[in-house]
Amino acid sequence: MNTTIPLRERIIFALDVPTADQAKDWVRVLGGTVGYFKVGLQLFLAEGFPLVDWIVDQGHKLMLDLKFHDIPQTVGLTMREVARHGVHLATVHAHTTAMLRAATAEAGDTGVLGVTVLTSVGEEEHRELGFPGSIEDMVRARAGYALAAGCAGVVASAREAALLRNAYGHDYLIVTPGIRPASHTHGKDDQRRVMTPAKAIAAGADHLVVGRPISQAEKPLEVAEAMLEEVDSTVKEPAKKRT
Repeated sequence: MNTTIPLRERIIFALDVPTADQAKDWVRVLGGTVGYFKVGLQLFLAEGFPLVDWIVDQGHKLMLDLKFHDIPQTVGLTMREVARHGVHLATVHAHTTAMLRAATAEAGDTGVLGVTVLTSVGEEEHRELGFPGSIEDMVRARAGYALAAGCAGVVASAREAALLRNAYGHDYLIVTPGIRPASHTHGKDDQRRVMTPAKAIAAGADHLVVGRPISQAEKPLEVAEAMLEEVDSTVKEPAKKRT
């Protein structure tokens, strides 16, 4: 785990809303506590780079989560455009080293994250992919492609964070979706491989992508603050043990 990341940047809040107005409302509500926001495919297709530019202009970091997957030349040219907008992190499926190298070559100051295996994928879906091995084997292999290609880090379930730290060390980011507080009970959940904030950080995650546990809470800001307190305590715990 990277202990130098500012606490307000540990949570990346997922702006899973359909309009810029709704996204801006969330940035205004949480922006004093959370300093990192994620724009995904739905919101980006609706609002495009003007919203990205607005969030960056507010002084926040932004993760553009479009999970690029195409021939290397197309991915490289796309990443060149992304880098023009001050995006801090952008995602690319970690399926081939050539595609990932093309992305990192054009990324400028934007960190490329290799997406290993989606946290919505369980064992049944994994078997459908026909990969000869476990989910953990696939995550390890794809993380290896990403790091060999010069990516800033990977997107992986917190359930595989410790495995990746053991395999590849600590000199890269692990960004983990599927974060759920123990008290989260809101509706049907399409995430399969999930973990609490404290356990994810303890396992080696650097940033936690959180959406519904905050957005569907009665008091979203209080939930965000409580999650950050949990993260802070977990980050400080190893230091206490060393003293």
